[in-house]
Amino acid sequence: MQLASEIINIAEDVAGVIAIVIFGFAAFRAFTIGRALVNRVYRNRAYFMGVFALIVIFSLLPISATSGDIYFPFLFVFFIMVDSTILVALDTDFFHRNTLRWRRIRLVVYALFVGFLTYTFLPSNVTNTLPGFVFDVVVAIFVFVFVYTTATAVISARRTPDKPLRRFIALAGLFLFGLLVNTVVFVFVSEVFTAFLFIIFAYITYRMAMSLSPVGKVKKEAV
Repeated sequence: MQLASEIINIAEDVAGVIAIVIFGFAAFRAFTIGRALVNRVYRNRAYFMGVFALIVIFSLLPISATSGDIYFPFLFVFFIMVDSTILVALDTDFFHRNTLRWRRIRLVVYALFVGFLTYTFLPSNVTNTLPGFVFDVVVAIFVFVFVYTTATAVISARRTPDKPLRRFIALAGLFLFGLLVNTVVFVFVSEVFTAFLFIIFAYITYRMAMSLSPVGKVKKEAV
């Protein structure tokens, strides 16, 4: 058992290092692409992804005070980025459809998301005194926020004629879905899988940055 535990710890450390390296490369590419872009919408997304990748790297470092709670330093930042990108996609939709009523319900989603993050920051001696159903409500809020946001991102991506933005939003939706799966795995299976899932998250982050690359056919600038 001790040998198996040591192997798992080594595997976690290796996976964490690989994830940090990929996130670092994603940050480098994001900032490089951002400097080369003229389109303000793409440039802002590229810089956002660069900052996002750096925040994740800091969260994964052993010296980070948040290394045990790697979601919290960057989860809200990523959500803000997804929200702003969905709004851009809605504006570029030829029919200007309010996909899944996002423009109105997004404020409720923000409130629920802040409530979820507040709960996660509560000390265990406080959460242990709360009624049992509170945890179930928090889980339901988490699932609703991620499923609804992911669905809105995917549908809005299909409706925008802007192909780079479409790829970016689709990858963002995949990232959100992965976070939902990762949370379920972390809670009900084992933390070891979480380390390997972050390699996938790092690669998706890199692909999101590269989806904004100006290399290739010039696209019509988004409004």
